[in-house]
Amino acid sequence: MSTNDTSNIVSYSLAYSVKFAILIAFEIPSILVSILIFVYFGWNRNTPIKDHHHSILVLLVVNFVQVTTDLPMPMDFYRLGGIVQPATSAYCTWWAWYEFSLNTINGDIMAWISIERHLLIFHSGFLRNLGAKKRRLLRIVPLVLCMIWSPIYYCIVVIFSPMCENTRYFNSLLCGMPCYLRTSWGTFDLFFNGIFQVLIISIFNLALLVRVINQSLMVVGRVQNNWRKQRKLALQLGMISFVYLVVWIPISIGQLGESYINPNFFLVQLDTFNFLVYLVPLVLPIVCLMSMQQLIIKFKSRLFRQNGAMVMPANDTTGQRQTRSIALGRNTISKF
Repeated sequence: MSTNDTSNIVSYSLAYSVKFAILIAFEIPSILVSILIFVYFGWNRNTPIKDHHHSILVLLVVNFVQVTTDLPMPMDFYRLGGIVQPATSAYCTWWAWYEFSLNTINGDIMAWISIERHLLIFHSGFLRNLGAKKRRLLRIVPLVLCMIWSPIYYCIVVIFSPMCENTRYFNSLLCGMPCYLRTSWGTFDLFFNGIFQVLIISIFNLALLVRVINQSLMVVGRVQNNWRKQRKLALQLGMISFVYLVVWIPISIGQLGESYINPNFFLVQLDTFNFLVYLVPLVLPIVCLMSMQQLIIKFKSRLFRQNGAMVMPANDTTGQRQTRSIALGRNTISKF
């Protein structure tokens, strides 16, 4: 073995170890934050979940499933230094189908949230006139379609694969890309399950930003207060969408370049962006938490109220301790 080959092996081994360390460092807080959000909404079951939270919660549930069941597969690949275990065709097929399905479900839900948020902010009167049953259908049916479309599609092109035969590489992510990507099905997949999602998210986020800014400059008084709430909704969507777009826009451009300019157009950056795709579901719950100000305020108030109740002097009477604890809790809440 030459010196260059040895140095390349060491370099790849180090890169895989670093990637594994990054993923494990993000996975733990990502899972904890997701659980915190689920507990918050589950604990307040008597409080109706607002319309703009329904789809985000569904997105977080799918995201949580991906973090806990799909990401361990590439993490194990990086941990083993670039080796697929178990090295079987069935495992490779399952990995490709499962990962492609979850990535597409997340993208579809993100695109629907972008459309839905636009309707909630600028067409709330139209939604109210639909009636409760039609509003419920409008909220549920698109999410159901987002959940079932990609598993069915990838079952055909990845598992049954009637158009080609897969070759497995047990030293590559996903055992190499599925062969359908080199056929017309791959072109359809690129545009419908990739670029189309990115365009929908980008267009509706940009339109939402422009309309919110324009409307906020035109309204005053009580209506202005209402538009402050709408700006918060737009900001929440913008923060969540940014996490998705910052990775998938370059990937979409790179895939277009590979298809229509040069097969090696995206070759150098491919490994980096394949890794960044795994960071999207890990970062998403943290960004969602940052956009949920009520949850943060409630968490802080409970945390500091408990701390404040523990530092009372021991020689106070029972009534004095209760009075001071309540006062301290109120003062703490008012700071936030």
